[in-house]
Amino acid sequence: MSTLRIYSAACLVTLSALYGQAWAQAQRVISLLPSATEAVCVLGACDRLVGVDDFSLDPPEVAKLPRLGKTWQPRLEEIVQLQPDLVLVGRAPQVIQKLQALGLNVQEVDALSIEEVRSVLQRLDGLLDTQAAPAVIAAMDQKLDALREQAAKIPAQRVYIELDAALYSAAPDSFIGELLALLGAQNIAAASTTAYPKLSPEYVVQHAPELIIQTYSQGAHAVHTRPGWHRIPALQHGRICPLTAEERRIATRPGPRLAEAAEIFLRCLRMPYRERTP
Repeated sequence: MSTLRIYSAACLVTLSALYGQAWAQAQRVISLLPSATEAVCVLGACDRLVGVDDFSLDPPEVAKLPRLGKTWQPRLEEIVQLQPDLVLVGRAPQVIQKLQALGLNVQEVDALSIEEVRSVLQRLDGLLDTQAAPAVIAAMDQKLDALREQAAKIPAQRVYIELDAALYSAAPDSFIGELLALLGAQNIAAASTTAYPKLSPEYVVQHAPELIIQTYSQGAHAVHTRPGWHRIPALQHGRICPLTAEERRIATRPGPRLAEAAEIFLRCLRMPYRERTP
């Protein structure tokens, strides 16, 4: 019998005793999704986490927790060893199937939109019995409303969100697109069948963004070397906004720090216009 099967059998015996009560009484939680890790902690249940994925870096309290692999390729044996009574995952059907086959309580808690972030917080609130979600959501919405009012004083701008060097962007119905709309920005990425479409260089040039927000490292210099991009207003007026590593984690994760993400985007929208270069 393989090591994994032995661990699995032992885990199933332990879990059977635990679940004679209820799945919802989760005390040993594994999160394989950074946004879920942040959500568990903001709800006041950080001390129940017994392991996280390699990309869960926030908040600082999770730094010493066991790392269990990538979100889409976790280390199953190590997960079983930790005997979790709740495993939080993203949209990864194969991972979910493997974890469920081991008898684990698996919950998909990924979000694509602002409303789905609220729903995830409410679901986790129920699973963890923290009774903290209403206050967390209210505070988040209050801050988003305040940022909307601040952004209303800024002229509307055409904005291009560049997620990586391959020119993937964020569609209007993604949480990033919704945050841009909340701030009054005009997202150049059109509605798509995917939340994160890949744009062509010609498309970006044609839609002439007045601001480029980059959510990956070492991208600011590269835009100046792309053929034809010198005609883009954002380059002509020095309005490229590369995010720091911490800002990137906040801005690209659909979790409880949505208001902080909006604040980062608002900072970029406030960038001054440099005198046009000849």
